[in-house]
Amino acid sequence: MSSSSSPALRCLGRALALAFAFALVTATAAAAQSGPLNQIQAMLDRGEPEKALAELETIKKPNAEALLLRSTAYIMVGDPAKGYADLQRAVEIDPGLRQAWLNIAGLEIAEGNYDKAYDALLRAEKIDPAADDNQLNLGAVQVMQGKLDEAAKHFERYLERNRDSAEAHYLVASNYALAGHESEVVEYLGRAISLDEHMRMRARSDERFVALSGVEYRRLLTTDSYQLPPGGHTRAAAFTLAYDHNNPELVYVVLDALKQDRLRYDPSIEATDFWALIWTDDFRIKIYNQNDGTGVVSLSAPPERFTPEAWQVRSQKLMTTIFETVDRHDRQKLGLTN
Repeated sequence: MSSSSSPALRCLGRALALAFAFALVTATAAAAQSGPLNQIQAMLDRGEPEKALAELETIKKPNAEALLLRSTAYIMVGDPAKGYADLQRAVEIDPGLRQAWLNIAGLEIAEGNYDKAYDALLRAEKIDPAADDNQLNLGAVQVMQGKLDEAAKHFERYLERNRDSAEAHYLVASNYALAGHESEVVEYLGRAISLDEHMRMRARSDERFVALSGVEYRRLLTTDSYQLPPGGHTRAAAFTLAYDHNNPELVYVVLDALKQDRLRYDPSIEATDFWALIWTDDFRIKIYNQNDGTGVVSLSAPPERFTPEAWQVRSQKLMTTIFETVDRHDRQKLGLTN
């Protein structure tokens, strides 16, 4: 969604499942097949709804697709009432315009009209029963209504088709988070993290999860639940330099070592009070403290990433660089130059 979208559109984005939170701006492109409508869609994509409205004024008898575009423009400029009216006209002309029903559902949700939103989503499902977002969207509305049993059925149907998708499980968790149902958030976010541990860090910065503060949810965000596959590679070493979340010198040392060895790493470093994680193209690096207060740097990789011989060489080289970097760091702190 464009950062220049209106407060009304951003509100819709918060209220809807992510599966169609972006649809109001982007998904209408499929409806605009050619000519002037393509140009108008491009204006909306660039966050220029006023220009789009001016261009739409030149269309004397707008068809359903043009009305869909105009409704999006009205919503983006903060006039959802006019946008809703255009959507109603669009589905009168073409009841098979699925995107219009999705957008109607979005506006009904923003007004708290969940039954009407659910009905609109059923119309969208009837138009395209195979669409992957049907069950997610229907479940999202029922969560907002407090119909958790019915919502769970929709979500499980959605996940039947997306069992190995961390994103799918994360989307379900985010819908429960919007309604404050922490036990369900823990269940589905936990599944997402088991498929992709980056989802844990993503949840920390996601505004949909900000209000959650339960013990189990906080534990989920501070627990490293990663399981190295059987046959995976590991190497660890202890250092006098400890891990400190408030003064992460050991993290900086490891990053310096990675730069020296010219190893690319993900700039999104996950750090908690108890441990930090750094991901490179080849290594998962965990930094934490032992009970005696000494810091530990642990390298790991799945079995298919390296042969045993290659792991021995590559991990030893990086660990040697880390030792040398820690030693240089300690000497600098003592004011030694050699």
